[in-house]
Amino acid sequence: MNTDYGHSKSGNPDVKPGEKEYQALNQYSVTRYKELSGLLEPYVAITDAFGKLVCRSSVCIGITPPKDTQDSVVRDLMADVFDFLFESRAMILQGKIQIAYVLARRAYESLSLLSLCAQDSEYAEKWESGKKIPNAEVRKQLAKQPFSESADRTQELYSYFSKAAHPNRDLVAHRFLGEGNRFVFGSIGKPDLVFVADLCYRHLQLWFWFNALAGYRHRVLLNKHDPDFMREYLLVTDQAEEIAEWLARQFDHFLKEAQENCAST
Repeated sequence: MNTDYGHSKSGNPDVKPGEKEYQALNQYSVTRYKELSGLLEPYVAITDAFGKLVCRSSVCIGITPPKDTQDSVVRDLMADVFDFLFESRAMILQGKIQIAYVLARRAYESLSLLSLCAQDSEYAEKWESGKKIPNAEVRKQLAKQPFSESADRTQELYSYFSKAAHPNRDLVAHRFLGEGNRFVFGSIGKPDLVFVADLCYRHLQLWFWFNALAGYRHRVLLNKHDPDFMREYLLVTDQAEEIAEWLARQFDHFLKEAQENCAST
């Protein structure tokens, strides 16, 4: 990492040390985004494909008003899930992994609640009335639904995002401020690619679940207004399975590199 940050080279005495770096934070993010987008191009492409499918479903759904409270709740939660999935990817690709974890956790919690409310109108009514539904209850009830999600799988996802969303020594990066680095904020530091690959894998799982749920829930409208949707959805899901395997291999590769680097130091 460049250790010269923190010195203003503008020649303007009114620019205090560090102000130039603050003004450059957005450019650091752009640079990191380009680097990680290139490295993770298959992941970027498949999440774009999933995002486009959800947007197509939104346009079809938007042709008709919601038919009841459950339908209204499902639409609101769909929008919430999409926004947090979309923005968390931006944080991943900017190298802001700690922020991405928090956004991805919100996407997971809204998505699991969406899945429950889409299948159980009583829970949709309960949530619409303002009652809190803890994620533990959501996970328990999802295991009982016709399109169930196993309690083990949802518990594993919940545990992963919960741990990552709270500050802990394992996931708060060592930035070595004062140990060779003078400026360490934003996207200036290269993120640990082991954590990046792992988060991308989990993030893709959420997109996969989200599209399956949205597509099935609104299949009648989609077949009517976008007859190519289901065929293209199946193609994207096949590609997503291949890319999930690729991300798993990338994780193993980055982990091996990290272990070798540790052994050599």
